Amino acid sequence: MKLFVYNTLSREKEEFKPIDESNVRMYSCWPTVYSMPHLWNMRSMFTAWLIRDVLKYILKYHVTAVSNFTDVWHMVWDSDSGEDKMEKWAKKEWLNARELAEKYEKIFIEYFDGMRIPLFDIMPKATEHIKEQIEMVQQLVDNWFTYTIEWDGIYMDTSLIDDYGKLLWKNYKDHLKGLNAGERVDFWWKRNTTDFALWKFSPTDQKRQMEWDSPWWIWFPGWHIECSAMSRKYLGKHFDIHHWWMDLIPVHHSNEIAQSECCDWEKPWVNYWIHHQFVNMYGKKMSKSDGNYVSPEELLEKWYTLLDIKYRFFSTHYRNFLDFTWENINAAKSARAGLRKILSQYELKYNYENVEKSELYKEFCDALCDDFNTSKVLSILFKAVKELDDEKLEVISYLEENILRFWLFEKDEESSAEIPADITELANQRLQAKQEKNYALADELRARIQTEWYSIKDIPWGFEIEKI
Repeated sequence: MKLFVYNTLSREKEEFKPIDESNVRMYSCWPTVYSMPHLWNMRSMFTAWLIRDVLKYILKYHVTAVSNFTDVWHMVWDSDSGEDKMEKWAKKEWLNARELAEKYEKIFIEYFDGMRIPLFDIMPKATEHIKEQIEMVQQLVDNWFTYTIEWDGIYMDTSLIDDYGKLLWKNYKDHLKGLNAGERVDFWWKRNTTDFALWKFSPTDQKRQMEWDSPWWIWFPGWHIECSAMSRKYLGKHFDIHHWWMDLIPVHHSNEIAQSECCDWEKPWVNYWIHHQFVNMYGKKMSKSDGNYVSPEELLEKWYTLLDIKYRFFSTHYRNFLDFTWENINAAKSARAGLRKILSQYELKYNYENVEKSELYKEFCDALCDDFNTSKVLSILFKAVKELDDEKLEVISYLEENILRFWLFEKDEESSAEIPADITELANQRLQAKQEKNYALADELRARIQTEWYSIKDIPWGFEIEKI
C-alpha cells in the first residue's frame, strides 16, 4: 500500500517514502497558549492526528509524533515587533505568563480529549528547552549566518542563503525581490527585508516575566528558533514530515528551514511539508472585528459537541478552505447522529484478523492514502452502513477505533448513562443558568445535585456527573 501526499516543498503530490521505515518522524507546530482554542487550532489538531494515525494504523509504521507548546515570547507581529502576547493576555486575566500558559495548556489537552484525539508522543514546552535554543543560535553565529544589533538582538542574515523562501511558490525569488520595506519587517536597521530575530535582548529599563541568561546578554528567544531546536532534539537533524496551517509558509516555516539547514548543513531538513487551509465563515475569513466569527465555546453552548466539529472537519479535504455555516454544522451533527443510530445497535468487533482481506477496507485505505481524502471515506462509510454484515462491521469497527473515533457504536453518548434522569435534568438547568449568567441559580442547582450524592464537573463541552 502506498501513501501519496501533496508536498508543499515540491508543489506536487508525491509518494511518501520514509527515511527509516522503522520510525516515521513528524513534527507539528503549535499555537502560543495564551487564549482559548479557536476553530483554526482545532482543525490543526485534527489534521495532525489524521496524518499520524493513517501512518500508524493504515500503513503500520511506528510513528514518533512531536508537537510543542509555545509557552514563551510571541510578538503580535511577524516582524519581531509589537507587544508580547503572553504578557499582554496574562495582564488581562490577572495572571503571570507562566500561570496563563499552564491554564491554556490544560484546556487544549481537554479539547484533544473531547475530540477523542490521542495526545502526541512528545509535547515539549519552549520554556523547558532554552538550553537547546541557545546552543542552536551559537552554532548559527559560529557558521557566520548572523549579525548582532547591539540594542536589539541577534538576527539571521537571509542574504547569505541562496534558496531562502523555497517553500513559497515557484517564482519565490522574484516575490522576495519585490517585497517593499515593511511587508515583512518594520525595522529599517535590519540588513535585509526578510531577516528575522533568533534571540532578542531584554530591555535594560524593565524586567520581562520570561527572560534568561545567555552567553551574550539577558535574552528571550525569537519565535522561530524554538521549533527548530525542539524538533532537532527529538527527531534529529533530518526527519520525514513537518505540518501546520498555510499561514505559516511565508514567514515561520521559511525561517525554520533557513536556520535549521544553515545550522546543521543538512538539506533538505524535512522531506515532506504538509499544510492545511483556513476555516472561513460563509465564504469569508473568520474575523471577530467583522462579526464574522464563531468560537468553539459558542458551539458547545448551543449543544453541538466537539465530535460534531470533528465530523465537520472530516467532511472537507484538509487542503481546501473549510467554510463554516450554521447549516453545515447542523448537517454534520445530523449525519453523525444518523450513523450512530444505525451502528449503536451493534457491538464493536475487536477481532481484526480478516480486516485487510476485505474489499471495503481496501476502499477506505485507497481514500486515506490518496492525500488523506476524508470526504471520500465518509461517502464509502454511508454506502457501507446501508447493507451491514459481519465483514463490514469488522472493517467499520477497526476504522472507528483507530481512525474515526466518532463514538459511532456507543449506546449513550454521554458518560452519564447510568445517572438518573432527574439529576441530568438538574445539570442541564444549571448549564443553562450559567449560559444566562445566573450564577446564583447555578450554585443552587449544584447544591441540589450534591444533596443527592452526585458531583458535577464543568468541562469545555458541557459537564460530567459522578456518584459521590
